[in-house]
Amino acid sequence: MSAAARFRYTLVAGATAVVIGTGFTVVGLQRHAGAETQSPRAADAPLAATVSPTTPADPLPSTAASSATPSPSATTTSPKPHVTSKPPAPKRTTTKKPSKPKVTVVATDDSVLDQVLAHINAARADAGLAALTLDDHLSKASALHNQLMINGCGLEHQCSGEDGIGPRFSAQGVQWTSAGENIGFGSSGGSDAEIIKAANGLTDSMLAEKPPNDGHRKNLLNTGFKHIGLSVVRDSKGITWMTQDFVN
Repeated sequence: MSAAARFRYTLVAGATAVVIGTGFTVVGLQRHAGAETQSPRAADAPLAATVSPTTPADPLPSTAASSATPSPSATTTSPKPHVTSKPPAPKRTTTKKPSKPKVTVVATDDSVLDQVLAHINAARADAGLAALTLDDHLSKASALHNQLMINGCGLEHQCSGEDGIGPRFSAQGVQWTSAGENIGFGSSGGSDAEIIKAANGLTDSMLAEKPPNDGHRKNLLNTGFKHIGLSVVRDSKGITWMTQDFVN
């Protein structure tokens, strides 16, 4: 690919995910300035991943009961007793949790997915590994995340208001004990053939990584991963975004 491309990966082992962020330029595979490297060490903060996350109910904030000042009594020639107004019942308020972003997902054409998957599995076959099986539920998680990146999040594994990769996968009914994710983008033409070429070019750049900075390659050639989710979408600016999700 002659166009600039960047990508990142993350890997979850059991209940802990660590993000290692790397930026690349495909031309000459020159490392992006200020890139995080794995020596191995965690870049940024680790992502928490749990299979069945639970969220405690929001506590109700206490509200002080309001008291009303007694109304003055009217006096006449025949005095009337004091009348005290009844204080209103205290109002209970609840704090609403911020809603997760609503995403209108652009689906990837089946012919594009088939050819991108075939390219990945050809690389695995060359390494003596079994082919990955495309999982529709995992691909839904991939598509939701891909669209968030396109909508303005950028190249991130966790966008604002979004869960980490483990809970995202579980939310789509995916069973997993280890998981990983590769994300990337690069410019391309609008035809299916050009989109496929961009996606496969990103995959080839990931596969060309050298230790110790080869997290994408390790995800693609992980012997423990059996299933893959894929989303490949070209945005209105001519950039093709790809999310590859992996589970055992």
